[in-house]
Amino acid sequence: MPQYIYRSAHELARLIRDGQATSMDIVKEHVDWVKERNGALNAVVALFEAEALATAAERDRQTRDGRFLGPLHGVPVTIKEQFWIQGKKSTINATMHKDFVAPEDAVIVDRIRKSGAVLLGHTNVCRMLVDYQVWGDIYPEGKNPYNTDYTPGGSTGGGAAALAAGFSPLELGGDLGGSIRVPSNFCGLYGLKPTEKTVPLHGNIPLPKNANTLLVHMTQAGPLARTLDDIEILWKVIVGPHENERDIARIEWRAPMKASLSDYRIAWVDGWADHPVSSQVSAAIKSLVVTLQQHGGRVEHRTPEGNLHEESLDLWMGIFPYIVAQGAPWFVRPLIKRDLNSRVLKGVTKHRKEFDRAFRMSANHYGEMMLRRNLMIARWEHFFADSDFLICPVAFGPAYPRTQVGTRLSYDGTDMVYADYVWPFVACFNASGHPALQIPLGLGKEGLPLGVQIVGPYWSEPELIAFARQVAKLTDGFVKPAG
Repeated sequence: MPQYIYRSAHELARLIRDGQATSMDIVKEHVDWVKERNGALNAVVALFEAEALATAAERDRQTRDGRFLGPLHGVPVTIKEQFWIQGKKSTINATMHKDFVAPEDAVIVDRIRKSGAVLLGHTNVCRMLVDYQVWGDIYPEGKNPYNTDYTPGGSTGGGAAALAAGFSPLELGGDLGGSIRVPSNFCGLYGLKPTEKTVPLHGNIPLPKNANTLLVHMTQAGPLARTLDDIEILWKVIVGPHENERDIARIEWRAPMKASLSDYRIAWVDGWADHPVSSQVSAAIKSLVVTLQQHGGRVEHRTPEGNLHEESLDLWMGIFPYIVAQGAPWFVRPLIKRDLNSRVLKGVTKHRKEFDRAFRMSANHYGEMMLRRNLMIARWEHFFADSDFLICPVAFGPAYPRTQVGTRLSYDGTDMVYADYVWPFVACFNASGHPALQIPLGLGKEGLPLGVQIVGPYWSEPELIAFARQVAKLTDGFVKPAG
């Protein structure tokens, strides 16, 4: 039986520090576990076996000398394939990037190395990072460890599957439209999308030749893990400004101020006016709310004034094209738009006005979107002035069966366009930039994980994690591992 698989990063680091385990033993066991089981899931697309074992040996030498580099000293960590690792390919599963080799580590990958971690491998992603399944031009299709007929979510689906299968205790992911929270939800994990502009993104995606623009909005890197302790450890490692990214705020992070559930004011919804959820997800959220009330929590069914949720989705659609089509020649932009409309956004009819305008790459329209976004963020912040956090769904239901992208989905007696199963519940908080933490709530009737996201005001991550710990004491804490 394995000794170290499914143990937390926090526990593994403690074992190494206390001399009860070596990094070599821990990393070797994870390498062997990946080699034995990855073929059924396609979660890890590049296993850095030789480098990982060499680094583990170096970490053990440092341990013997009494030198500990940081909180992840000797612990294996996997990295989403979009992030640069010097000398390794970063293709985002697309033929056009198949030859891109990272010239250096991403800023946050460098921080993870300096924390003492051992980089175990790159994990699978969907093509161009635009889907909630894991497929593409280069790597085989990713699968959910709880049931391989189902998607693990996307675009950090390979990383979520790797964690759920015990391949790694920690994963570095990225989130532009739910790409941390959805895979975490579908695979029974914790996943944090930090406040926008708090984690550096240099080395985030492969750059096309002669690229001369790099607009970054609505996206953020963050941790996926099986425990909240591990979420907090990796968040603290990667967060903070860098000399090459002057727009990353230098935040005076405040320690958690509240000691019990009764100290928090919690708003909740089990769906939105135009986007209800399945009976199973609604019941899970309502059950959590009742549990919080029984333990002194002050909860209120409350939504922002007006139709702020839909307006946020409208803003996302009006900004997203600038991210995915920036720098593309005018004659290529219609091809990108057609690809989106025939796949992940097939059948979506709302929010089309701003989406179409954005593909013209108008400076005036871009400026209008930025102004509207600032006003929208202020309105969400006004909402959080009266509620510490908002509990809300991550998806219509649990993970859905792997299928052709764009296929209409049916669950719980409801038939819907492909994107509506997930996108409306998560993209709103990419548009607003607010921190959001997915937490698992156990297994549903199909044996698939269920979860919920907790959203907070800007820069509330320490308190958000502290509140999630209070919630975890009242639930199973985390879903039973898929292994």
